[in-house]
Amino acid sequence: MFHHELIFVGDVHGQYAKLEQLLAHIKAQGNADVPLVFLGDLIDNKPSVATQHLKVLRRVKRLVDQGKAYCVMGNHELNAIGFATYRKDNEKPLRPHTPHNIRQHEAFLSAVGQNTERHDYWINWFKTLPLYLDFGDIRAIHACWNKDYIQAVQPYLNGDKSFKSSAWLSMFEEGHMLCTMLSTLLKGPEIALPQGIFFKDKTGAQRNHIRQKWWCSSSRSLRDLAQVQQGASSSIPDIPVGIDVSHLAIDTPVVIGHYTLHGEPNPLSDNVVCVDYGAASQENPLCAYHWKGERFFTKAHFLSSADELELAESTL
Repeated sequence: MFHHELIFVGDVHGQYAKLEQLLAHIKAQGNADVPLVFLGDLIDNKPSVATQHLKVLRRVKRLVDQGKAYCVMGNHELNAIGFATYRKDNEKPLRPHTPHNIRQHEAFLSAVGQNTERHDYWINWFKTLPLYLDFGDIRAIHACWNKDYIQAVQPYLNGDKSFKSSAWLSMFEEGHMLCTMLSTLLKGPEIALPQGIFFKDKTGAQRNHIRQKWWCSSSRSLRDLAQVQQGASSSIPDIPVGIDVSHLAIDTPVVIGHYTLHGEPNPLSDNVVCVDYGAASQENPLCAYHWKGERFFTKAHFLSSADELELAESTL
């Protein structure tokens, strides 16, 4: 799979109007023939946010089927598979149907109808999504490129990097190597905070682990390495991290989603860029990055659904 150009699209989370605005902007710029790469998390959102899940899924799948796009698996697609898949020995779902998990998945279930043929159809499609994509000069994965885990997970993957059917049980078995690796690859690595130290996430839940800025490969303080929501970093102690993170250094450019970043889009490092800038919320645009073969990422190549709105308003 070699391409001179690719456009990487961030987490859509059911926001069909933003997806159409972004695609319209890409077309208006004369880039309609540039292949798209969706970074996963096409589904799920807060119950209070208006979504159009089926329109998003049909649009993306059609683009993939036409050879105009790729799509990798996000943690929400993985969660959906676990929610809908039951163990044969005890008939329990691989992902427990807890109030939290149901609430997180409610918008998708409402759209497809739980335990219907339509539900099964989209779950089966999710199972065909690759864990990652390697285009040679650039790569894509939902949350973290860990070369050791990428190598170790190969026996569980088909040739197209989708998961073998024999892997599903292990993927949701707490303590299994595959479950541990997928937690890092699709959610990002974590670092335990010192005993007694915690912060509250955006849902108000108490957390004693931080998501790690794995793209910062030199040793820094815990606060420097903490990928937390706005306002929470002051709760993280500014002390040496005490672990070697140099093994996460990468040399091939990688595009990720997942992290719900804020502010004006910028590369995370010379060779890591994130395209998730909170499009799940009504007020934030859907972002993308137009890669044109460069070795080092640049701020100038970001795109957004807001660009099309601004263009439309300027012609009124």
